[in-house]
Amino acid sequence: MKYVFFLLTCFSLLGYTNHHDGYIPDTETSITASLGQAFDIKVGQEASISSQQLTLKFLSVSEDSRCPQGTNCIWEGNGKVNIELTPTGQTSYAVELNTAMSLKSEATYLSYKISLLDLKPYPSAGSTIQQSEYIATVRVSTGTSRGK
Repeated sequence: MKYVFFLLTCFSLLGYTNHHDGYIPDTETSITASLGQAFDIKVGQEASISSQQLTLKFLSVSEDSRCPQGTNCIWEGNGKVNIELTPTGQTSYAVELNTAMSLKSEATYLSYKISLLDLKPYPSAGSTIQQSEYIATVRVSTGTSRGK
């Protein structure tokens, strides 16, 4: 009985130390997405585009100067997302996409068009967003081929 109580206590403490802040880590590093459909992807995740020989990886957010909620800004700011595209058997290709309307939010690679539709979470005054918290909503569709 003491052994069972000891194990339950250990598992409870282990669960508390791993999840006490409400963050439950996502162990899914690879997802499947459909061509032409918007999907959410986290930093570090890879998405295989079904029916295509293409993998998209969300590398990082290299800039997040979006105007925080609860503040007044003279510019909307920008969230810059770094994505890597890898067609099967070919060299990967990196693209930067932006949330600011005045900057590039789409890129074309081979016959694919990659669009950044949203970046979450939105900044709040006085808080810092960790890379692991970012989720980009993207869409991969067929577009005009411009080469690499």
